[in-house]
Amino acid sequence: MALTDLPLSIKIVIYLFLFTFMFSVAMETARAELITNLKSGLMARSLLINFILLPFTGMFLIWLFHLPTEFSIGFLIVASVSGGVLSLHYVHIAKGNLKYAVELVSLLSILSIVVSPLLINLILPDYVSIRLPVFSLMGLLFLLIFPPLLIGQLIKHYYSNKITSLLQRVASFSSTALFIIFTILTSTLQSLDVKALGLNGVAAIVTFNLAGWGISWWLSGADLENRKALAISSSMRNIAVCAAIANMSALGPQAELAIVGFNEITTPMNLVFAIAISRIH
Repeated sequence: MALTDLPLSIKIVIYLFLFTFMFSVAMETARAELITNLKSGLMARSLLINFILLPFTGMFLIWLFHLPTEFSIGFLIVASVSGGVLSLHYVHIAKGNLKYAVELVSLLSILSIVVSPLLINLILPDYVSIRLPVFSLMGLLFLLIFPPLLIGQLIKHYYSNKITSLLQRVASFSSTALFIIFTILTSTLQSLDVKALGLNGVAAIVTFNLAGWGISWWLSGADLENRKALAISSSMRNIAVCAAIANMSALGPQAELAIVGFNEITTPMNLVFAIAISRIH
């Protein structure tokens, strides 16, 4: 079954995951911190990496590995949608700067409401003849991301730290459980066919992930904890949002295969990477 024809149960899991995940990061991050970090040099470089360098790295890899047109659609969608869903947990494993990672994921999620759909529409016409519903995607992302952020900030403002801390832990646990459920359910519908993905497809996905680590490590400055946080947060893309985009767009099976391939290849890669760099002091 295709990602564009998901059962209602899986759609509900996707939307619940995005809600609980954004609610969780809102409870961890103060509104003033989000505004302040937009002005910092590290955060500016982080946004440059996620919204400019990595999407254009994806375009270069399409040319380098001679990827088919339809596969390129899914590849570029994933390259354009930042804010990896498990990155906060992996940053914790890597002993990186979790506070900065939370702030970064929050900013990426907020800005992706406008930036990601526009970026997808900007770079896809160079390779494909379809047009994605840009304004519909903006509306969907706004509904999925803004309400839980607003609710989380209101609760954080009006209730005690004890209550907000409990709600944050519950939301964080729930989002992790929902993402695992999403991965299991989608794998039963469309398992990763490595043969269909092709050697070039696998190589492109692996190279993109390595590029995310390398570019982020290089541009994040001398602080080791920040390097760990940015490398993981940038290389892990938001597969749940990609699935939501695929569900709204007329993508072919090869494009959907690229989205599934990204999830099933880069998730274990980043887990191994997080464990490895946790030993670096």
